[in-house]
Amino acid sequence: MNNYQNILIVMGTGRNIGKTVTACNLIQNLSKKHRTVGVKISPHFHELEPNLKYLRQSEEIVVVEEQHITEKDSSQMLQAGAKKVFYVQVKNEKLADAFDLILKSVDLEQPIVVESGGLYEIIEPGLLFFITGEKPKKEIKIRKGTNVVKMNSGEVRNFEWNSIQFKNGNFMRYA
Repeated sequence: MNNYQNILIVMGTGRNIGKTVTACNLIQNLSKKHRTVGVKISPHFHELEPNLKYLRQSEEIVVVEEQHITEKDSSQMLQAGAKKVFYVQVKNEKLADAFDLILKSVDLEQPIVVESGGLYEIIEPGLLFFITGEKPKKEIKIRKGTNVVKMNSGEVRNFEWNSIQFKNGNFMRYA
């Protein structure tokens, strides 16, 4: 399993528990000093508008560079200050291929904030934000040694976002 110190993953135990709010707050904080990249990965496929900037489009992988202001989660990352944002629709067995495509499209010295449930299964991030809802829909095991911030959905709005810093290619949390 590859280790990526410049990647922060936001994941959780269900829908509507604050994952996108967390990702956007982190991007807003980090983008004050860094050219931050945002990524939204979904295992669900929806029909997308034809006027998007597609990096790949197949039955198994769709990768779009977000450039429009809308209500979509990926657009919210752009509005939060990310210099580049990618929206990915991918079947789990092709997640590594989609992730490699994104890595080829960014500077690996930049902080990358990824909202994804599946990416943690194939990489070790520099920092993992793990959010639990009131009624978790799935059980997720956090590997020993993972640098993790655990919170419940009610804590998202009150988190001290400035405590997360990116220095020398690494994510750090200050108390």
